[in-house]
Amino acid sequence: MKKKPLIEFLLLFFIFCLAFVPRLYKINNPVADWHSWRQADTAAVAKNLFEGEFNLLYPRADNYFPMSEGALPNPERYFLNEFPFYNALVAVCYYFVGVNEAYARLVSIFFSSLTSVFLYLLLKKFLKKTVAFLAAIFFAVLPFNIYYGRVIMPDPTFIFFSVFSLYSVLNWVEKEKFWLAIVSVISLSLAMLIKPYAIFLGLPLSYLVLRKWGLKSLKRWDVYFVFVLSFIPLVFWRYHINQHPEGMFGSGWLINQGNIRFKGAFFRWLIFDRMNRLIFATGGFVLFWLGLISSRNKKEGLFFLSWLTSVALYMIYFARGNVTHDYYQLPLVPVGCVFMAKGVAFLFHLGKSWLSKLINTSLAFVFIALMLAFGWYEVRGFFNINHPEIVEAGKAVDELTPRDARVIAPYNRDPAFLYQTNRTGWSDLGPIEEWINEGGATHYVSVNFDETTKKLEENCQIIKKTERYVIIDLQSCVPEMLNSTN
Repeated sequence: MKKKPLIEFLLLFFIFCLAFVPRLYKINNPVADWHSWRQADTAAVAKNLFEGEFNLLYPRADNYFPMSEGALPNPERYFLNEFPFYNALVAVCYYFVGVNEAYARLVSIFFSSLTSVFLYLLLKKFLKKTVAFLAAIFFAVLPFNIYYGRVIMPDPTFIFFSVFSLYSVLNWVEKEKFWLAIVSVISLSLAMLIKPYAIFLGLPLSYLVLRKWGLKSLKRWDVYFVFVLSFIPLVFWRYHINQHPEGMFGSGWLINQGNIRFKGAFFRWLIFDRMNRLIFATGGFVLFWLGLISSRNKKEGLFFLSWLTSVALYMIYFARGNVTHDYYQLPLVPVGCVFMAKGVAFLFHLGKSWLSKLINTSLAFVFIALMLAFGWYEVRGFFNINHPEIVEAGKAVDELTPRDARVIAPYNRDPAFLYQTNRTGWSDLGPIEEWINEGGATHYVSVNFDETTKKLEENCQIIKKTERYVIIDLQSCVPEMLNSTN
């Protein structure tokens, strides 16, 4: 191996390892940390693909409860949202190691770490290698990104295919090889299947094409081949899942529920709270803005600005979704790291005297230190298991009930409690008698000793009760009592 390729390989390996290692933190956490509700459904789909029918067209979660308020009954437990590419990879891992959520996290860790590598490979085509390297390092060590780089969710995989799509399309445009066009189609298709808002990448992708061929792009068959063919899988998937609305989340509210777009709360949440406090953690936020005002070279042109604009348009369109969920801002992280790295380079080259250069360089390191310190302060609680009693109760249900038991595990519709039981069932209270007679509910488990639980304890057989939870046999309940709990 020649010296330069060896150095390049070692550099990429270093970037990958720098991202991989910190994401191993608390890898054995049960599915009960931050955003457990989303992780539990994703983990359940993977588990059911492994234990049941491996059918990617009809992925199933554990929950019989309607997907959202006012939704249709979902007796088949369909979970038809994003195409279950990530879930399928996790299920394949389970074939070798058995169901173990640590390996589900490893899949996310692998893709998140690989993203840092391809981010560097993409950026070095436009920027100095030192700046590209620094951006990849920021992506690897940003505390917000460390947490979301190891969650049991499809988002880390989506971010990888987003960055890889930009990289593959750029290579295709530069080299005009047909096999690179095919790679571009595959990467873009997967990005949109995993998360349809990958459509917003059309802006930077179009910029790359138009910068190379201009209006002649409209006459090139390979341009149509890439962009049209990339949409076809998403069109078929959306058509398919629309035939089963009972398995879909109501997603209309994500756009602008409460008419929040461009209101004061919209800017406060996304700019002050998420970008400044949580994601870039003050120090990185300053560097981000410095990078935004720094000069552009001819190689990059408007590429990074078009990428950032596409993310801004996505955040504006899905205004309520971005205000509600912090992980919706993950598409901002790669391009945000680019501008942070440019901000550091801006400070390094600012000033003429040695004293001013020393001050500016020191400021850059201070901002980086603040980003890491404040960022970790904000996300450290994300790793905590705030309700370990649901894990303890879930293990007891798994040990004490038949494998085909159907369990009511009320937890404010959060399926994390139900997932711990390793059973199918319901994640909130409802018509218990109907669920017993028609849905086949057999057991009730609760960590909340409320009035419903107390009535069930008085009129049904208790399988196990501790200070933290109670498990009840619903098949032994007095029918008259059930009516009073509905």
